[in-house]
Amino acid sequence: MTQQALLCVYYKVDSAVHGSLAPRVAQMQGQLMAAWPGVRAAALQRPEATHGVETWMETYSGEAAQGADFEAALAQAATLAGLPTPRHHERFVPLR
Repeated sequence: MTQQALLCVYYKVDSAVHGSLAPRVAQMQGQLMAAWPGVRAAALQRPEATHGVETWMETYSGEAAQGADFEAALAQAATLAGLPTPRHHERFVPLR
């Protein structure tokens, strides 16, 4: 069985909007998981803020999250949710 890549998306968030932004991320990820069966999503943040700015990361895994079509849908969903930009996308694979 081939292990799949993990799509990681990270971005900066002003600490002042944490409380209003976190539910939008959760809602967006829920909608994506419903629309893309098999996709698993998580939202994380660094434990510390620097000068009132937090670093957040969204992760997406599962076969449906592997292609450009999913990344395009994710970008559109993030724009509609009003999430901060820039958003940096990177893929990580298991160590071999």
